[in-house]
Parts: sequence; structure tokens; C-alpha cells
Amino acid sequence: MASDDMVYCKRGCVYALSFVPVVGAIALVVAGIVVARPALTALRLHQAECTVTSSSIGADVTCKCPLGRNCRSTFPCLEIAVLYSEKGRNNSTYNVSGTGHNTTGHRSLLVDTQGLFGRTPQCAVRPCGKAADDNSKEVADYWESWGTVGQQFPCFYDPDHDAEVSRTVIFSSKWAAFHALFWPLLLIFLSLAAAYFICYRFHCWCDDGTWND
Repeated sequence: MASDDMVYCKRGCVYALSFVPVVGAIALVVAGIVVARPALTALRLHQAECTVTSSSIGADVTCKCPLGRNCRSTFPCLEIAVLYSEKGRNNSTYNVSGTGHNTTGHRSLLVDTQGLFGRTPQCAVRPCGKAADDNSKEVADYWESWGTVGQQFPCFYDPDHDAEVSRTVIFSSKWAAFHALFWPLLLIFLSLAAAYFICYRFHCWCDDGTWND
């Protein structure tokens, strides 16, 4: 193989051995955060009944837009406090201000899905479109729909981490976690195998290699 051909061949092998696996690794991390983690959390959730005890909109939160490397936006932080109760579980009794009656349950903060568990600050929804006005409208609409004091609806909580409860559950199947991890791992494995075969086929790592047809 000519010297220039050897250089190009080696570069091609380096790109083949690194580019696709790197893309697969990025996909694995993203899928793990966006799909696998909420799916595993969903397996631990118990259904309960939530009663809104208070709600308010606080300071704006700065966020990174999903599209655009340097895109930054803001949304107002909506905090909805609830009492949640489940049949067969010991509950405390509280007076819900503005409703004129007592409600039993455990104090917690509401978030829209279990994918928002553990975020700081604890906001019920976290819209992060490029236009801050659209984010504010989405938060206001959510507040109107789910933030009325005394309002009741089904919700879901994690017995081991009940500081937050989820209004809805996403990726509730264990197969969602499996697929989120399996396909990126398969991509990494197949790309490495293919790159190794191509480099081995053309002896790209040997200075005295030759092209074999």
C-alpha cells in the first residue's frame, strides 16, 4: 500500500472506530436520562389521591432550550402543594385553607411527570421553549387546570422519596427502559465490530499492509 493510501486508511479506521461508537454512547446517555430513569422510577410508583392545598408562581427560572447550542430561556416557577392519601396507609389530618374542611394525607409538591423528580427548584412544569412568553402562558394554563385549592385528582408517589408526587406517569413499562438501553448498546457493539472487520480486511494498522481484494 502506498504511503498516502496508508495514511488515509489509518485515518478512516480511526474515524470508523470512534465516530459511530461516540454517537452511540451519546444516545445511550440521553436515552438513559430521558427514558430509562423515568421508566425505572415508574415501576416504584403507587397511585394515590391528591388534594391541592396551595399554589403560587415564584421567580423566573433560567433554562437551556432543547434546540440550539447557546439558546437560553426562562419560565416562571409554579409551585403546587398537595396532600396525597392512599387507602391502607396511615395519614395525617390537615385543614385545607379556603375549603372549609379537613383533609387527610401527606404533604408533598406536585410535578407533572416523574421525569421531573429531583429537579431544583421544584416546579410543577418546566417548559423551556425559545419564547419566554410562550413558556409563561403554558405555566399559567397548567396553574389554571391543576392549581385550584381544594381540587382533587389521581396522582403517583414513590414510597422511598415522597417529597414530590407526579400527576401523570410516562414510560411506565419496563420494556421502555430495556429498549432505551439495548439499542444504543447494540449500535456501539455493531459499529465496533464493523470497524474492526474493515480495518482488519485492509490491514490499516500495519505499515507494510497491502490492499487485498
